[in-house]
Amino acid sequence: MRKGSLLLLLASFGLTFLLQSCRNDEYLTVPPPVPNQSFSEEFDTVSSALARGWQLANTSVPLGSGIWQQGGGIPPWFAPYSSAGTYAGFIGADYTSTSADQGVISNWLISPALTLQNGDKIVFYTKGWVIPASATDSTDYANRLQVSINTTSTDIVVGKGLDVGNFNTVLLDINPNYIEYHTDPALYSAQAYPGNWTRFEATVFGLNGPTKGRFAFRYFVENGGYNGLATGVAIDKVSYQSASH
Repeated sequence: MRKGSLLLLLASFGLTFLLQSCRNDEYLTVPPPVPNQSFSEEFDTVSSALARGWQLANTSVPLGSGIWQQGGGIPPWFAPYSSAGTYAGFIGADYTSTSADQGVISNWLISPALTLQNGDKIVFYTKGWVIPASATDSTDYANRLQVSINTTSTDIVVGKGLDVGNFNTVLLDINPNYIEYHTDPALYSAQAYPGNWTRFEATVFGLNGPTKGRFAFRYFVENGGYNGLATGVAIDKVSYQSASH
């Protein structure tokens, strides 16, 4: 009887120790919270944005001279959506991204490295560069912009032309059908790339958990160029909003 009681006592002690050990090991299975990744970018100066980790990559085919630049060009195309005091307080890229009359424009504006999570939001303002087409109408000759993420790594590997490299998850595609914007009411379509500053929002999805990577804006126009589609697009007041904060 004494031996039985002793064995029962030892078994009870062992079970208590095991349960306590499991409780103490919970920190090993629960991942630490992801620090707040939220940030905003006004692009009041491109040089400052680059210093904060933004990257530029023009991989158009054939390659042109155009890059993402302050105010879209010199002089700036128009007034920014938001600015801390400079008229050219936005960033833009145009049809000179390719040297062809009709080439593949693929010009990337890539974010700093960060930890992506499902539900995170990328909020920004954009508008197309609208130029005169006739005495009664102005147009953008059909612009297009994509928002993509790289969930493979924090590198900035983007392919040439139609290839997207590691940025193979598209969160948002603005004007994929290449509808032209027109100021003439008879030609106007609400499906075109906006001709006025307009707010857009892209939501991160499809991840298995917190993932180190980057997001990118891709100025992407097939058959774009000097005698093809596209004029240019501008981006301003970008904010990344972490879902968990």
